[in-house]
Amino acid sequence: MNNYKLRLCAAILALSSVASVFASCGSSDAGDTRTTEANTAADTAAATEEITTDYMPVFPEKDYGGDEFLFLTSSDADDNGRDWETFDIYAETATGDVITDAVYERNMWLEETFNIKIGEYKCVTMTETKKAVQAGVTDYDAVMTAIANGCSLGAENYTLDLTQVPNLDLKQSWWDQGVLRDTSINNRNYIATGDISIVDNEATWVLMFNKQMAQNLDLDLYQMVYDNQWDMETFYKYAQQAVKDLNGDGKMYGPEDQFGFATSDQSAQGLMYASGLKLSSKDADDYPIIDTNLEKLTEVVIAAGEIMSDADTTIITTKNGIVDGDGLAASDKLRMLFEEGRALFFGEVMACVGRMRNSTTDFGLIPFPKYDLAQENYYHFVHKTAGKGVCIPTTQLDIEMAGLIIEAMAAKSVGTVTEAYYDKALTYKYMRDEESAKMLDIILASRIYDLAYIYDWGSLFSQMFSLIVSGKDTVASTWDKRLSAAGKALTKTVDAYKENE
Repeated sequence: MNNYKLRLCAAILALSSVASVFASCGSSDAGDTRTTEANTAADTAAATEEITTDYMPVFPEKDYGGDEFLFLTSSDADDNGRDWETFDIYAETATGDVITDAVYERNMWLEETFNIKIGEYKCVTMTETKKAVQAGVTDYDAVMTAIANGCSLGAENYTLDLTQVPNLDLKQSWWDQGVLRDTSINNRNYIATGDISIVDNEATWVLMFNKQMAQNLDLDLYQMVYDNQWDMETFYKYAQQAVKDLNGDGKMYGPEDQFGFATSDQSAQGLMYASGLKLSSKDADDYPIIDTNLEKLTEVVIAAGEIMSDADTTIITTKNGIVDGDGLAASDKLRMLFEEGRALFFGEVMACVGRMRNSTTDFGLIPFPKYDLAQENYYHFVHKTAGKGVCIPTTQLDIEMAGLIIEAMAAKSVGTVTEAYYDKALTYKYMRDEESAKMLDIILASRIYDLAYIYDWGSLFSQMFSLIVSGKDTVASTWDKRLSAAGKALTKTVDAYKENE
């Protein structure tokens, strides 16, 4: 049994009596799409056992004669640098590291099952993919690249529509249905992620909290989540209560004082998307359109802007003395400030949990707050240039083989790579308690993607982002100014996809 699926279902079933319950465990890339109703504790346990049992499909018997299946993957020169270098596709040997060993185990199974060799070429994936396709190079079988890159490569006809690839079954639970649903155009998908990559988990925006500081404020944050009492107003109130002018100089200074919320400016989108709002939607033919509830967006941007622009409560990079220098990036300094116990909350990507593996500070994990308590679900965004997915270049000569190997890799990853990441590396090595693991279940089951963020048509998303960071209340006028340019840029993207058809 996959313990991380067990926890996912258990956490969701535990929330069934409150408004934040999710419809089924299948809303996560790690969950099963089947739903089960349980009316008693015994039924719940039995149902959870049933839907979390390992399942591996029967794949066609193929012998590829020892040929190499070569992935293009991210080097330390690719998007966002060394922190986002690919680590979940290839392992030369087992090393004792739980993730590396799981990757090695999965790949050995693939190699033995299909008589094939898994390899990778680390590079700047967007550039190398384009260069290879333009030159007609057929060496590369698949590409693991940033989600934003995958969408752009599809629009520019460098990669295949995955819905037309034989042996790929994108409806299976090891594929993240959220990214397939939200990034498709005309029901075509050019990038997919899920269990085949754990980097999309690492790139999910999450909220951490200092347990001792929460206890000092008499806060049971986990229970607030369970009781549907965790919203933006509550978050801001407690963040303000945590502020202390430790050096007594009458002003808040990053290197010395205590704050309520430490984060990069990208928690602006963390707060905005936590409301469930997106700047784009789809028409009846699955083409994107610029569309949102402008009245609610205005309310959300103002509320989030109040938090992000409050320099006495919220400390972000480039403000309050937190800047690059002394051999450290400003983002690392913010993380260290949280590790030193000088911030109640810390908003960052999930990868930062692992980066705090040696921290002595006792911290926990909770979802980003809902906009208000009437909101049904929690929502979390995945960073578009950090999160990774798989594409197939148009120069692929054996599409059936590519589909089979990628599908088998994703399916086998469920009980190997994902389980190692979720159960061992996160829950037991980095996390401080089982409650945080339940919170992670909720977070990973509530991820959404927005094409307006991925493409940033007409800088519409960038403008909303800037308003939140600055705390300016000009949503309606800014929207009106950018709408025409956004519409033209969107039309250009859609036309590019139509040409590919």
